[in-house]
This record gives sequence, structure tokens and C-alpha cells, in this order.
Amino acid sequence: MPAADIPVLHLVNRFWIGGAERQFVERLRLHPEGFRAVVGCLEASGPMLEQVRALGYEPEVFPLHGSMMQPNTAVQVARIAKLVRKEGVKIIHATDFNTNLLALAVARLTGAKAIVSRVDLGHLRSGFGRWHREAEKLNARFADLVVANADAVREVCIKDEGCKPERVVVVRNGLDLAHFDSLAAQPLEAELPPGDTTVAVIGNLWPVKGHRALLEAVALVKDSLPGVKFVCAGEGPEREYLEKRILELGLQESFFLLGHRLDVPALLSRVQAACLCSSAEGLSNALMEAMAARLPLIATSVGGNPELVHDGDNGFLVPYGDSRALAVKLVTLLSDKKRMAAMGRRGRERVESELSLQRMADGHGALYRRALGKAPLVDRIARAA
Repeated sequence: MPAADIPVLHLVNRFWIGGAERQFVERLRLHPEGFRAVVGCLEASGPMLEQVRALGYEPEVFPLHGSMMQPNTAVQVARIAKLVRKEGVKIIHATDFNTNLLALAVARLTGAKAIVSRVDLGHLRSGFGRWHREAEKLNARFADLVVANADAVREVCIKDEGCKPERVVVVRNGLDLAHFDSLAAQPLEAELPPGDTTVAVIGNLWPVKGHRALLEAVALVKDSLPGVKFVCAGEGPEREYLEKRILELGLQESFFLLGHRLDVPALLSRVQAACLCSSAEGLSNALMEAMAARLPLIATSVGGNPELVHDGDNGFLVPYGDSRALAVKLVTLLSDKKRMAAMGRRGRERVESELSLQRMADGHGALYRRALGKAPLVDRIARAA
């Protein structure tokens, strides 16, 4: 009689629109063979929740109600520990800052193994005070394993945070291409502005995403590329500044802020290129999805971006914040339709061969076996996946 699947508790903060949340759903979409998913969250909210439910999971909710520095946190740790014991959970796979901290605490209470996720370079905690970064560093050092989504993130964990190299594993993000292609074929929520060439910019309107530098670059090329439109899908605190600057630069007919969009695959299937101007990234889901949509890319040479965009092959890399360099590459790329199409094809081929959902699931399966002492100590499980 075959052994029962080993339960793994997956914890996420909430189900908002973001790269970590999208990859959380993909993690559940093709769960590693031999392991059973149990799902928990801190807040049952956000548009990605229905996708989780559609996969057959109803998350257990462990509400923090604000800061973790309050007695309720201990209550929720106890509740999670009770679920771990009830389900026979052997591994807790956390997704983000809060759940990483909770996973380690629960693991120490129950004897389960704690796997914490690192999907960025630590920049997202800079606005919350020093204690967030210090807590993140300590958490990574004491977890059983740290799973990073890019080599650049792994290097931060080892060199800047003091993690032992053998405990930091790279498992790259993955895409279910059949699911992505079916979504790409769906109608748009709202039509895009007409133009000869449209460039998609996918990412919330946060300072780290570099929309300001892109706006200045677009102002430099609007006369050279009069038919080109830039459409930004995402929302955030930069909107007011960007709206004002669009008016100042006279870009009302060139640069459009679309707000939150749940139809990103369909949007990408109807544009001709994609751009990402961030100051820091892990392994960008926005770039991966643009590659899946066969789009040529322009991205900043930061974090994990060079691991996705091979300069001159499937797109171009530019220094962060250099609007003039960005403008030059925009003109170079968008003036050559044949080259754009070839770059887009090569990007799709890379997703198919290196960033598939099956490859990610195999990587997570190897990660879980290693956590349980059933895999050799190698630096990068994902390399063998």
C-alpha cells in the first residue's frame, strides 16, 4: 500500500495582486508529487483568493489584526501549531515577511521544518524601519531552509545576511503556460488606447518600480516614436506624481495609467513590447509573463532581471534611473519590428525550457525532500530539476 502524501502547510499574508501572491497560486496549481497542500493565510482578502478556492483550497485564517508586536500574535501562533498537529504537517512553507516569522515560531513549537521564502533583495522592508530588516535576517539564519527565487536573492541572503550557503536554495518561479495562454485569449476588461506600437509596463505604482525614469525617457522619444503608447497596469502611491508629470510633459496621448488589472495575460497578448524600470527585483513575474507572451523586453540591470533578460537576445538591459540610456534602447528596439519579433520568440522559448510550472514543482519537491533529510546537501536543487 503506498504511503500517504506528506502534508505541507503553505502560509501567505493575503491574496492581493502581486508577484508573491501569483506565485503562491502557481505553487498550489501543480503541487509536488508525494506532498499534500494545506493552506493558511493571515487575511482572507484580495482578488487572488478566488483562484485559490477554484483549485479546491479553503484557507484557514489566522488574523494578526495589525502589528505582530501584540499578544494576539502568540494566540495565532498557538492556533497554527494546533493545525500543524491536527493535519500532521511536517513542513511549513511560508511566503512573505509576516508568515516567514510565524512559520519559524510554529516550527520550533511543533518540530515541523520551516522553509522561509525570499523573493526580493530586502528593499521592500526599508520603509518600515530597521527592525523589519533585522528580523528578516535573523529569521533567514535560523530557518531550516531558505528558498530564493533568483541567484541574486540567494547572494543577498548569504553575503549580506549571514545565511549558510548550503541552506539557501534557488527554485525559480514557474508559469503554467497552458493556463497563461488560455487567459491571454480572453477578452480585455477594458480596451487599450489605439496606437501603432504599445509597450506594457506591469507593476504597482511604487517608487521601486521606477516609473518616474520611464516617464522622462518617454518624453525624450515621443517625437522619434510618435505612434508608440505606454500602458501601465498597477496602482499605488506614485499615481498622483505620475499624473501631474504626464501633464507637465505633454504625454496625455502617450502614457496611460490603467490601474489594477486582473487581465494581464490578455493585455500582454495585445501589445508589442514590455518594459520594467525597477531599482530592485527578485525574479520578476512581470518579465516572465511578458516573455511567455512573446514580447521583447527592456529592463533595468538589477537583481534577478539579468537572469531573465539576456542583453541583445530577448531584450535589452539598461542602468537603473538612466532615462537617456533607456530612451536610446526604446528607439533601438521599437524601430525594428523584425528584431522585436525574434526577441519575443526567444523569450518564449526560455520560459518553455527553463521556467515551466513543472520545473518549479520539481524544484519544490526536491526542496521538501531535502528539508526532511531525504536529499543530498547541494547548493541548488533547482539545477537538477
